Amino acid sequence: MTDPQSPRPAATGKGLGGFPLLRWVLAPRTTWQARRIAADFGPGMDTQTAWTMARLQLCPDERPWAMTHLDSEHDS
Repeated sequence: MTDPQSPRPAATGKGLGGFPLLRWVLAPRTTWQARRIAADFGPGMDTQTAWTMARLQLCPDERPWAMTHLDSEHDS
């Protein structure tokens, strides 16, 4: 039996595999690939890094954006 006080996945904004539902809707292929990368790597891989790696595999021309994105994540 589920606890009525616990948040549902839609309420927390998380979709399948810990990725936000909006990413599944807007970029399902990238998100599916990112989910596979994160699963293959194991629990040490965060979803942002996995998604960026998947995006680079599918769209290598986005490398400048990805490097800026990862560098800003590293600085915070």
